[in-house]
Amino acid sequence: MRVGCIGAGHIARALGQGWSRPALEGAPALAYHDVSPEAAERAAEATGAAVAGDLRDLVERSDVVVVAVRPQQVAEVLAAVAPLLGRRALVSVAAGVPLAELRAALPHDARVGRIMPNVAASLGLGTFLFVPGTLGEAEGEVERLFALAGDVVVLDERHFDSATAVAGCMPGILALLVRDFARAGERRGLDPDVARRLAIAGVHGAAAVIAKDGDPDAVIAATATPGGMTAAAITALEERDITEAVALAVHAAAERAKELT
Repeated sequence: MRVGCIGAGHIARALGQGWSRPALEGAPALAYHDVSPEAAERAAEATGAAVAGDLRDLVERSDVVVVAVRPQQVAEVLAAVAPLLGRRALVSVAAGVPLAELRAALPHDARVGRIMPNVAASLGLGTFLFVPGTLGEAEGEVERLFALAGDVVVLDERHFDSATAVAGCMPGILALLVRDFARAGERRGLDPDVARRLAIAGVHGAAAVIAKDGDPDAVIAATATPGGMTAAAITALEERDITEAVALAVHAAAERAKELT
């Protein structure tokens, strides 16, 4: 499969890194195009991809075109791509740009869908929220492409912003939590490097345990022994209503997604 990325920012590069992992079977042939040739060169160098000379070159060498630019730039990109696309599949990874807007900017029979990735795609551990839209026969091909870099969840577009807030924001929010755990360790006298290492290792192992079990409540019950350290820590967080704080964070992220365009 041949994939062309319009845009070479963090998400586009993360996708390319996920698709170019060593020994990955079925890896696509990837090319980048960006308004900044230097950005395209950097992304290509990091992923072993090609750099397209211009937008026409990118589209012509692609079976799937991925629009990975800022939401405010999507309309301009689609206007340029529309006469070039033909029957190629186009997938937007821009937050806050609904399928109706994508379709309105393209020919009536365009094959177009939406996907929201996160940066864990670079490790093959991404979460991809997928609205197939009008991809038709290309739907399976697109789903298999993104499955090479993580877990693909097909959902109705009306749930897209909320799902993005839960999954797409998770790396940044967990990084915040890891940072603050490390700082708390420092306040208790730990060396900063040791505290950071412990916090990172802790969240890495915890995520693997939760993923294996598939039931966060079961992991909480197994680790929060009554009267123990974990139970005391969880009680302290619950007394400060961490559940409500998380709900507010998800709400804020979902509302922001609606404002991005």
